[in-house]
Amino acid sequence: MRFHRVIHGIFQILKEDYGLLEAKMIAGKAQGRYLGLCRENKDDSKQKRAHTFSRIYPCIAMYQTLRAHGLNPEQAQYYIHEYFQRFSMKLVPLMQWSASLPHVAENHPSLFMKISKMAFPPEAGFSYEFPEHKENQIRFNITRCPYMDACMKYQCPEICRAFCDSDDTAYGNLHSSLHWKRTQTIGRGAEYCDFMIEYEKETNAS
Repeated sequence: MRFHRVIHGIFQILKEDYGLLEAKMIAGKAQGRYLGLCRENKDDSKQKRAHTFSRIYPCIAMYQTLRAHGLNPEQAQYYIHEYFQRFSMKLVPLMQWSASLPHVAENHPSLFMKISKMAFPPEAGFSYEFPEHKENQIRFNITRCPYMDACMKYQCPEICRAFCDSDDTAYGNLHSSLHWKRTQTIGRGAEYCDFMIEYEKETNAS
């Protein structure tokens, strides 16, 4: 059976603790549950599917399968969280290299905003508000998140934190002149997620 890429990634981690045969059995059941979730939500818009079919439903499927396999919530959450941490860490070197190119860091805040609006649009279930921000800084809040909506629908809001933490891993150390700050997220129990990226030009010590 061919696994969804997220399920396959978690399967690779499960092999470390459970061995090939048991991990493959768990992944096979998760794949079946994932396909069921896709059928249940076949009316998701194209924009929403970019998140639900790509990331959210495979995680819900794996979490539910691990719980049914006998893992407690903390143990099952670990495998979801660990997958996204490893995935994000693989991206960091390339993102750091990109940020080191001429003029990329100074333009990163505005670029991050443009990309966010395209990747996380209202059509996918996201709602935004835009607080005032300083020059060389971008700030926005997400007040509704389809990641939490889906996790709440399937009674597993506890796994949403894995998505939030992967952002901090990916964006928290891009460049010495770029400062990433987020104090709260919906996935961690807050009313909204706050995002802030600021460019501060480096000054050479005299």
